Amino acid sequence: MQRVSIGRALVRSPSVYLMDEPLSSLDAKLRADLRIELKNIQANLGATFLYVTHDQIEAMTMATHVGVLDHGRLVQFGTPRQIYEQPVSIYAAGRLGQPHINILPADLFGPAPYGAAFIGMRPEQIQQGEGQDSLVKRVEHLGDQTRLHLAFKSHDLTTVIDAHTPLRAGDIVKIQPLRPFYFDAAGARIV
Repeated sequence: MQRVSIGRALVRSPSVYLMDEPLSSLDAKLRADLRIELKNIQANLGATFLYVTHDQIEAMTMATHVGVLDHGRLVQFGTPRQIYEQPVSIYAAGRLGQPHINILPADLFGPAPYGAAFIGMRPEQIQQGEGQDSLVKRVEHLGDQTRLHLAFKSHDLTTVIDAHTPLRAGDIVKIQPLRPFYFDAAGARIV
């Protein structure tokens, strides 16, 4: 039924298509296939698709621009890459990225900028091999990468590492922030 309704919408040729989570109840493979197909259809038609989704993978792969809403209020608008790399707040930063951004007390790794209450580090913003000791709690091998779930000064965080890492639960790895984000007590980014 969901695919039929998408088809019905496409044959009408409006100038703007409004889609409210059109792929949400589909299985993972079909959802991935239809993401590509809808992107191709949009490119061929040259029409505007207003696409509502809570699935960040859909947002990152399908959108030319993303609007982040918080309780119905637009808090950031830009390309998926802009929102991912330059979030305006903790809320916006948490909308994109898998695994999610790590939010910790600002001074956990040492002195923080004036007014900073939190440090935000995406998994790739955690440099391994230097810095302070962290305990590997769990290792997830995902094929092209490995996720490390770490305990650092009684805080949990997640990072990514080479797919063929020899690290195992119980190992100690040194970590430090690499170009982290800082946020004030209200969650706004400090630039």
